[in-house]
Amino acid sequence: MKVLVTGGTGFVGSHVVRNLLASGQSVRLLVRDVDRAMAMGTSAGWVMEASDPVPSLEFVQGDITDPVSVSAAIADCDALVHAAAGTPIRTRSVDEMFAVNVGGVKHVVTSALAQGVERIVVVSSITAIFNADASKVTSDAPPARSNMPYGKSKVEAEHYLRALQDEGAPIAIVYPGGVIGPDDPGFSDTCMALKHRIENGFRIFGQGGMQHVDVRDLAAFIDSLVTQGGTGRFLLPGVYLTWTELADTIERVSGCTLQRIPAQGWKLRMMGRLIDVVRKFRTVDAPISAETMRYATLWPNIANTDELHARNLLLRDPADTFADTLRWMVRAGHLEPQRCPQLQ
Repeated sequence: MKVLVTGGTGFVGSHVVRNLLASGQSVRLLVRDVDRAMAMGTSAGWVMEASDPVPSLEFVQGDITDPVSVSAAIADCDALVHAAAGTPIRTRSVDEMFAVNVGGVKHVVTSALAQGVERIVVVSSITAIFNADASKVTSDAPPARSNMPYGKSKVEAEHYLRALQDEGAPIAIVYPGGVIGPDDPGFSDTCMALKHRIENGFRIFGQGGMQHVDVRDLAAFIDSLVTQGGTGRFLLPGVYLTWTELADTIERVSGCTLQRIPAQGWKLRMMGRLIDVVRKFRTVDAPISAETMRYATLWPNIANTDELHARNLLLRDPADTFADTLRWMVRAGHLEPQRCPQLQ
């Protein structure tokens, strides 16, 4: 089976590529810079044998916002994993966010359907159906209303995908929570937040917590949808920990002592709005935005899909996930070794 992966040089996408190659699939990546992608693939351990008559991994230069390059990339593929996305912190403008999160989805999925691709997996986000009431966050939940750009872009893409599903299109949508784990090529927002908490203090809210899903578990689930098939909507928010439990876990596996800062959710949501304004004029090196603070302060304990058990998949213990993540962050130079004395 030949699988096109968009966002293959990103966090989730790179782990999906690794899983697909390990399960014997041929993988094609749509990338903006082929040389950079090949260098990253070598460091990531992807198998690239130049002597193979039929390479297991190939690259096509292009961009998901360009329908012509998307159409060329999807040609003769049997399956698609769309993992490319823009985030509130990484995207330079609202227009760019919508071009990637809405236009990109439409270009990629429309082209795949037009060329007869029968297995399409789209990586969305819990934010597309977010509600502070966990009982209302299900695979049948309607797209959430949002007044914020990232949320709006995810919801608009959600409406498009669901309309296609209603028409019988072979689409699986996966909704992860906070994705964390080792080997993150772009040092994504969740890893950046972990680094920020260790170096600058861990804000502890009186109530609530967060769910994290190990990127390796998420990639394994996506791989199963490609290789075994499956359509519908699948929630994979991960393991829920209260903020105190999360701080305890980080300290236990790393040996660090966190500065624990009591915090109120409304103040952090206000801080996020202010930083969003500043970010319009200059770079802000902090994993804070109005949207990230909304989810961080209001996140409920959401149930994971029953398909995990049906496919004989398990979620890792958060202690293992955070130990592996921090060990990698030290090894990659994102954290000073003395910050994590137990992992040296």
